[in-house]
This record gives sequence, C-alpha cells and structure tokens, in this order.
Amino acid sequence: MLDADIIKISEALDVPVNKLYMLSNNYKPRKKRRGSTYENYHTVVIHHGRGHKNRRLSVPNAFLKMVQRRILECYLYQLEVSDHSTAYCKGKSLLDNASPHVGKECVLKLDISHFFDSIDDDMVYLVMKHLGLSVPATALLTHLCTYKTRLPQGAPTSPYIANLVMKQFDEKLGCWCRRNNITYTRYCDDMTFSGTKSAIRESRIISKVRSKLYHMGFTLNDKKTVFISSSQQQRVTGIVVNEKPVLSRSQRRAIRQEVYYCQKYGAVESINRKGLDIPSDKYLRSLLGQIAFAMQIGPDNAEMRRYFDTIKNLI
Repeated sequence: MLDADIIKISEALDVPVNKLYMLSNNYKPRKKRRGSTYENYHTVVIHHGRGHKNRRLSVPNAFLKMVQRRILECYLYQLEVSDHSTAYCKGKSLLDNASPHVGKECVLKLDISHFFDSIDDDMVYLVMKHLGLSVPATALLTHLCTYKTRLPQGAPTSPYIANLVMKQFDEKLGCWCRRNNITYTRYCDDMTFSGTKSAIRESRIISKVRSKLYHMGFTLNDKKTVFISSSQQQRVTGIVVNEKPVLSRSQRRAIRQEVYYCQKYGAVESINRKGLDIPSDKYLRSLLGQIAFAMQIGPDNAEMRRYFDTIKNLI
C-alpha cells in the first residue's frame, strides 16, 4: 500500500507516483533502442575568462526540471530562509546584500569552497524533514532534488535548498556578529562582514567562521579572503559601498561604451568587435539587464535611464 504522503506529493506535483520514482532513481529503461540512453542529468561546462576555473553544472532534463520547479513552489517555499541570506530569495537582490555594508570602516569578504558540491543528500534530507512528511515521502523529495548523493549545481531547487541548509549557520553567526557590532550577509557562497577595524580584528571572525563551517562539512577558500578598509574601493557583490551603493566607474564605463558602439555600429557589429557568438537580441537583452541593474542601484541616474530607452528601442 502506498504511503499517504507520497500520494499527496504525486497529486500536488501532478505527476504519477511511478514517474516520480523513475526520476528519483535516475531510471534507465530495461529495453532501450540501440545507441539510446536515458539520463536525468547532463553536464554543462561554463567557460570563464582567464584566471578563472570552469564551472560544471549538472542540469536536469526538461521533465525533471519541471518536477523540481513544482517542488520548489509547492513545498520548499513553505520553509523560510535566514534574513542574512540574500541570494535566490524572492524580493531580494544584490543590492540587499550590499546595502547593509555601506559606510563601514572596513569590509571582510570570505568564500566557501565548492559550496554546492559540499552539500550531500543527508543535509538535504534534514531540510526536507521540516516539511513534516513521512519518512518515505521525505526520502522521495530528497532523491528528486539530489544527484549522485550531492546537490546538483544547475537544478532549480538547489539554490533555495542551499539557503535552507545554511539557515541555522546564518542565524547563529548573525546573532554572534550582532553581539560583536559586526554586520553579516551571505550571497550564496560569498560571506560579507563589516564594521570597525577593531571589531573585525578583535573578534577573530575568520577562525570563528572556519570552525563553524568545518563542523558542517564546508571549508573556507583562503585565496578569496579579502580585507578592505574605507580608504580603498569597497565592493560587495559588484557594488561599491564606501558612501552609498553605486556601480564602480569601470562598470559604468563598460556600459557607456557598449551603448555607444550599439548606437554607432549596430548590435551585430558590436558583437563582432567583442568576439562573441550570440544572437543580437540576446546580446541587447543582456545589456538591457545590466542597465536595469544600474538603475536599481541608482534610481536617479538620468544617464542610465537614457541608455535603457536607447537599447529598448533597438530591441
């Protein structure tokens, strides 16, 4: 007899139980055509620029991706993440991550190594337990959202699950930071702390964070540890926060240059000049998104409003 909660999951997701189990076990048909294979995931390699490692994404097929999106909407959004977490949350943005650190004497940035790959199915199962479902139903949801016992970077459920895994860490660390007059936010694997130099140094916060992460199964990426005083340009997730949230001069200059080339030579020629291999409409929409982000940070920026109208007309 089927578990009652599994039947409820099937009804909520509008997917038959046997298909849910097929997806959860990365099922391969017994009889398959010659040369054909069935995999729930495929690997995508994202190539970064010079000096950056390539990223490998385990991307679910269309059917599993649809199921995972329904799990996200029907179940995972019932669980709240910490206020210190600002990535992958409805109504929050990079600006929400940067704004709390405006005007601080110093900013400390720490990075978690191999963030998604370090989250295993046991951690995900503990998150799913908060839904209050039966053990078989909790295990089914866990298997639907993990791949080879890990949280796949590329699945629509993974970012929110990662925030839920980190909730207790965020809450306890945030409480400790408040007692030490330190501001803390986390954007995915990027942790940012700000305050006075004495507060940051005397608290020995790096050792504190390293120890708490170690007990969870994470490690710090020491190569990405950055300490920035107010005499330098303090950037938090790409936003300058020395006096008020603004894009850096180099970012504004890059947008200005791209808009100029688009106006003078057209989108296709601009793409060729940059050596890109993407459709012109995709390029323009990407540029429009960058301008929209700049407008979000600086709503009174008349220059960016002009650029937005220019590129929108080109689209």
